[in-house]
Amino acid sequence: MGQLKTTRACLWLVPEGGASFPVLVKSHGVDEAQARLVIEQGAATLMERSRARPNPLVVADLAAGTDGSMRDVADRAGLRFFAPIWVRGEMLGILALGARSDGAPYSDHDIRALQASLAIAGVAMQNERFYGRLLERNRELRMANNRLKELDRLKSEFIANVNHELRTPLTAIIASLDCVARAEESGVTDGNASGRQLLHYAGNQSRKLLSMIENLLTFSEAEQDSLRPDFVTGDVVAAVSDYYLERVPGVSSELREFTCVREANVLQGKFDEQLLRQILDTLIDNAVKFTAAGARIQLRVRRVAQDGGEWIGIDVVDDGPGIPADRLSALFEPFQQLDGSMTRLVGGMGLGLSLARRLAEGLGGHLTATSEPGKGCIFTLLLPAVVQLDGNSADSPDGRRLAMTNELEISKPEDRGEAVLLRVKGRLDVKTSPILLQRVAEIQANGQNLVLNLSEVSFMGSSGIGALLVLVEQFQEQGGSVRFASLSPAVDSVVKLLNLDRFLSIDATETASFAALGA
Repeated sequence: MGQLKTTRACLWLVPEGGASFPVLVKSHGVDEAQARLVIEQGAATLMERSRARPNPLVVADLAAGTDGSMRDVADRAGLRFFAPIWVRGEMLGILALGARSDGAPYSDHDIRALQASLAIAGVAMQNERFYGRLLERNRELRMANNRLKELDRLKSEFIANVNHELRTPLTAIIASLDCVARAEESGVTDGNASGRQLLHYAGNQSRKLLSMIENLLTFSEAEQDSLRPDFVTGDVVAAVSDYYLERVPGVSSELREFTCVREANVLQGKFDEQLLRQILDTLIDNAVKFTAAGARIQLRVRRVAQDGGEWIGIDVVDDGPGIPADRLSALFEPFQQLDGSMTRLVGGMGLGLSLARRLAEGLGGHLTATSEPGKGCIFTLLLPAVVQLDGNSADSPDGRRLAMTNELEISKPEDRGEAVLLRVKGRLDVKTSPILLQRVAEIQANGQNLVLNLSEVSFMGSSGIGALLVLVEQFQEQGGSVRFASLSPAVDSVVKLLNLDRFLSIDATETASFAALGA
C-alpha cells in the first residue's frame, strides 16, 4: 500500500453466498493471529454496517459500547479504518489499513482513490471467481462425457458378448428340443408320454437357465464388480502434476489454498490414468467438502520404500476438523458417513471412499487414512513403482510363486509323487486361461495327475469354464486325472449355476483331492 503510505494492511474475502464470516487471505505488517482476532470480534459489525453504507468505516468512530471490543482489537493491531469491496450489490471482501507512515490523516482524495481501486479490484476478483467456476464446470463436463463414452463402449461390448457366448448356444438348445417335441407329437417318430414330458421339462429348464443367466449378467453389470484396469507405463509425477493444474482453479474458487509438492522429478510406474484421476477426484472433493473456507489442501507425490518394495506415494493432506480415532475403521465402508443423521451438513451416499479403495486395490495399490481431531487428515495412495505380484521375477526358479500377469498368479508346482499341486489366484478369463493351460501342459507331459486349488480365483468367465473342461478332457485322454480343490465363492457359484459338477471332480480340501487320487 505504498500509494497511501501505510505499512499495515489486511485483506479478508467473503466466501461465495456470504453464509459465513470473511476469511483472511493476506496480512501485511499485522500478525496473522491478530488479524483473525479482529475479524472474529468485528465481523458481524463490519458486515452489517458495510451493507447499510458501503463507505470506509473509521475505527475511531466506533462507539465505546457494543463495538468497544472490536475497536480495542483493531487499535492493538494498528488498523485505522475498514473499506468494503462491493461489486454489483455483492460484498466480496474487506480491506483494513493502518495509519499513514508520515502521520498525516487520510484525505478525501485518498479515500476516493482507494474506493475506485477497490471497485476495479472487486470486478477482477469476481471475474476470477467466475473463471474458476467455469473451468471447474468444463472439467466436470469433460470427465462426465468421457465416462459416458466408456459406458457406451462397455454396453456395446457387453451386449455383443452376451449374444455370442450365451444367447446363441442356449437358443440352439431350445430350438432343438422344440423340434424333437413337435416331431414326437406329430407322430413322425416313436415316443411315449414320458419322453414328451422329459423333453418339455428340458425345454422349460433351458428357458429358465437363460432367464437366470440374463438376470445374473444384469446384476453383474449393475455392480461393476470386475475391474479391468488399462495399465500404461509412465511418469506418475507428470500425471499428478497435470491433474493438479486442472483442479487448482476450481478448488481455489472455493477459497481453499491448494498446493502441490513433488518430492521427486520422475517416478515411473504402471497405472491406469483414468482410474488414478477418479481416486484423486474422490480425495480432493472430500477435502473440499469437509473443510471450511480458508483451509489448506496439499497434494503430494513421493517415493516410498515399504515391505521390501518400491512404491509411489500420493498424499492428500488437509487441515480440516479431522476424524475421531473410533470412526477411522468405518471410513472406507460402503454407504457409511461420519454423520448419518438427517440433519447432517454434508450430503452424499458415503460410497466415494469405499470405491476409491477398491480402485486402488485394482491398480495393485493401497489407500489408507490417518487423522487427528482438530489437525486434519492425510489420505495416502500407494501405487507399485514396479507392478509384480511378489518380490521374485516371473522366471525365477526359486520363487514361491510365478507372477504370470497382472491378473493371474500361479504357484510353483508342488510335486507329491504321482500328483502335482497348483494354486491359482486372480481371474480366469479370455486373457488368462491360455496361460493356465500352458502351465498345466508341462505337468501333463510328465504323466502326473493334477490337483488344482481354486480358492483364490476372484472371477471365472466363459473362457475359464472352457479351460477347466479342456483340462479334464486332456488328462482323461492320457489316462490321468485332475481334481479341483477348495472352490472360491466366484467359482462355486458358476459351477452350481451351470451344473458343472457333473463334469468336474471337486473336493472341499487339497487333502481330500490327494486322497481321492491315492497320492
